[in-house]
Amino acid sequence: MFTPPAYLSPSSINTYRECPQKFKFSRIDGLQEPPTWHTHLGTFVHEVLEHFYQVDADDRTLDTARSLATARWKESGWEEHVNGLLKPLGSITDFKKAAFECITNLWQLEDPQQTEIDGMEHEVLAEVDGVAMKGYIDRFIFGDDGKVVIGDYKTGNPPNPRFKSEDEKFFQLLAYALMLEAADQEETSRVQLLYLKLGASHEVTVTPVKLAIARGVIVETKEAIDNACTTESFECNVTKLCDWCHFKPICPAHQ
Repeated sequence: MFTPPAYLSPSSINTYRECPQKFKFSRIDGLQEPPTWHTHLGTFVHEVLEHFYQVDADDRTLDTARSLATARWKESGWEEHVNGLLKPLGSITDFKKAAFECITNLWQLEDPQQTEIDGMEHEVLAEVDGVAMKGYIDRFIFGDDGKVVIGDYKTGNPPNPRFKSEDEKFFQLLAYALMLEAADQEETSRVQLLYLKLGASHEVTVTPVKLAIARGVIVETKEAIDNACTTESFECNVTKLCDWCHFKPICPAHQ
């Protein structure tokens, strides 16, 4: 019998729904996936934007963003991190170019000098229908109506709608809305996926129905994880995604 994790995150719930065996490797066995080009790119861009929105509004210019990117690159040792990747997708110059393109595309989404972020990298701990949850919200803004607008930066492409429905695409942010409501009694009006690579924003209005669907996913997934831990049975969901899974060499389905 395995011990379930003390808490779940929206991303770990997505992992279980994608493949229970992958969830076991990461959350039960504690095996860590190495960083990739894409995860490093996302983390670096997030870091720069977090610092960028902390400067005075009048100073939020492209030159400031460039200076901050240079400073964060040096102070956080990003060249060493990128050079240490097992499977780099290009040179250091390619990485910097991709990162700054994402940062520059922020201006296609909003005017940074007119945008005030009320919370960034905000940790949320909450119980949703008895399920202990923990996560970090990229950013949130209080709208004129006093309700929260939750945003999530993405440095990759939007998922193909043939493989992921709208509710699945926004599940993580809807889960955060439930967590904010449970922890801080804050209502969320909208959730946004900010695709920096494309300079495009995808958003949905939060409704009771959408929250109910997300709540159901959380509760059902927790029940499934507890059952899998009790029976020590984590199914392998064999799909084309297996070719990109770090755990494929040790996965029972591929032995």
